[in-house]
Amino acid sequence: MRCNSFKKITEFYWVAAPMAMLTLLLTTDALAATSGTRNQSAAGGALFVAFAIVYLSRRRAIGGWLLYFYIQLYSSFAISLIFVPQVLTNLNPKQWDNSFLYVMFFLSVVPVIVVEFIEIIAATKLLFRRNEQNVNFLKKILVALVATSAIALVIDIAYFSDDPALFFDVLTLVFAIIWSLYFSKARRVKLVFIDKNWIYIPHSQRRALTVEDKKKLRKRALISALVIFVLFLLWMGSALKAEGKQPDFSIFTVPVFYAFVAAIIAWYLPIRKKKDKMSSVEEHTGKGGEEANHDT
Repeated sequence: MRCNSFKKITEFYWVAAPMAMLTLLLTTDALAATSGTRNQSAAGGALFVAFAIVYLSRRRAIGGWLLYFYIQLYSSFAISLIFVPQVLTNLNPKQWDNSFLYVMFFLSVVPVIVVEFIEIIAATKLLFRRNEQNVNFLKKILVALVATSAIALVIDIAYFSDDPALFFDVLTLVFAIIWSLYFSKARRVKLVFIDKNWIYIPHSQRRALTVEDKKKLRKRALISALVIFVLFLLWMGSALKAEGKQPDFSIFTVPVFYAFVAAIIAWYLPIRKKKDKMSSVEEHTGKGGEEANHDT
């Protein structure tokens, strides 16, 4: 059901405002904790809040992961404003002794900042003017962000590997990839912004798991958890080494938490089932058309 624009915007901000403030506080705490690994579990708290946002707002059109996209977008922008003076100082060529390193720094920072600024404009425009053209524009910007952040990560690894900001380069790239895929594949995006026909379907009505499905999900969840655990364990080890600290059992806290989160995500992601020849024939003979009409 469609409702007037004022009502939609009002509902969005009533949900987003308190969640954004809480996410901002937790994320700021995580940023401040980069100088010590003991408090880095604050990032896990922010991620927990993210899942709470997704679950509690899942019935709304601007809800679920779509709402979290906007909260993450605006809160990240707010946090980045804190570092504007430092960035401007670093962009001053007079602060550099090596002209080549300055050029590398410029190429790793400025393109990402410009694309992220355009992303905010595109996402905000889409929020107020919901149509396919604006969706496609945001998709292109997200792809551009993937490209620029990947280039920035390569440059920073090659020339600024000791910089703690390298971790945020990884986060920028990961989130850019995730949101690019989300806006390309998510059914909610099509229903909310293009069809303008969002109807909430309870999870229990659209997810019936067979024994084979459960086996696939368990395998996918286990593999995802192991991969994320190893990646975060390597990152924690490198962080402790850079700080000159001796490891203790707290080194496993962050990897275990994110491995658990990865397992949950892998479990609840949709399962792609291969269609056999019989189902393909049925689709062309009319059954597939009935299913397509039901989905719409």
